[in-house]
Amino acid sequence: MAERRFVLPDLGEGLEEGEITAWLVAEGDEVALNQPLVEVETAKATVEIPSPFAGRIAALHAATGASVPVGAVLVTFEVAGPDDDGLDDRPPPGARAAATPAVRRLAKDLGVDLATVTPTGEGGRATEDDVRRAATGADASPGTTTPGAGTDDVDRIPLTPTRRSIAANLERQAAIPQVTTFRTLDASALEATRAELGVSPLPVLIAALARVLADHPLMNASWADDAIVLHRSMHVGIATDTERGLVVPVIRRADGRGIAELASEIRRLATAAREGTLTPDETTGATIAISNTGSYGSESGTPILSPGTSVTIALGRIGPRALVADGDVVARPAGTLSITFDHRVLDGAAVGRAANQLIALLQDPDALRDLPR
Repeated sequence: MAERRFVLPDLGEGLEEGEITAWLVAEGDEVALNQPLVEVETAKATVEIPSPFAGRIAALHAATGASVPVGAVLVTFEVAGPDDDGLDDRPPPGARAAATPAVRRLAKDLGVDLATVTPTGEGGRATEDDVRRAATGADASPGTTTPGAGTDDVDRIPLTPTRRSIAANLERQAAIPQVTTFRTLDASALEATRAELGVSPLPVLIAALARVLADHPLMNASWADDAIVLHRSMHVGIATDTERGLVVPVIRRADGRGIAELASEIRRLATAAREGTLTPDETTGATIAISNTGSYGSESGTPILSPGTSVTIALGRIGPRALVADGDVVARPAGTLSITFDHRVLDGAAVGRAANQLIALLQDPDALRDLPR
């Protein structure tokens, strides 16, 4: 018999680690090639990893709930073959040290090779303090603890891959010069249209936005390598609340879809996001993003840009408000549109013109009827 060790593979999209959510086999089990081994939660979805060998499970190297870095040994198999396969229990040569993108950037800025850093973080992860100690030549102090750790008045909540990914994305996006502008929307026509079609306001907003972007292409652009990249198709990221945290699935080519199809795709992607079954292609490539903050009662907010986009639009709660119409104060359904934009790509006046057109379209019953259904 020969021993084979299987490491957590690179699951794509720059993922650093996965959390073991369920073992589908036990030590001593006989397994077939491609038989499901384990369910792993990443920052994007929960994936099922098949067995790369046929044989007996000699050892499982991670407990359920453990965070495992890419390249770490997951399973030891006993398979038919030569006794010595030249493998050991260490990650393969060249496997990347476990660290968040923010820690990697810090290491690069300080000229520190992460492979030389002694990690002290949870799950063998290098922390910013580890990198700074390595940069100064100081060793990690065995007695050093996190403030509050070990006391009775605090609890530490381990970060899930999704929460860690959200934090890293927000840190990265917060460095972008971004500005938020606000517009009040008389939602009378929007509410009538969406009630007629039996949909939420979101697909109507997306269809209207597609019409506006045809005249304002910079709203569907991104900043990359000191250049502004214009995207010919509109791929809309939809901020979705899940038990695992915020996930942003992407509606591909939303500008080529009618309102009913957009509504169906939003429901499908939201369900997949909450079940953890989104594919990498369904969570990447957004060119503009939308958040329906009104779904949890928020009147307005300042959304942060999604990776790869220059504009994020948040629709606040729609409800009765006092508006001025033809010189009279009247109660009408209204909401706030918050538009955050990358100031490297867009100036306030350009966003203002696009916002004016979007508001005018959403308030015009005839224009809304002209949108593809």
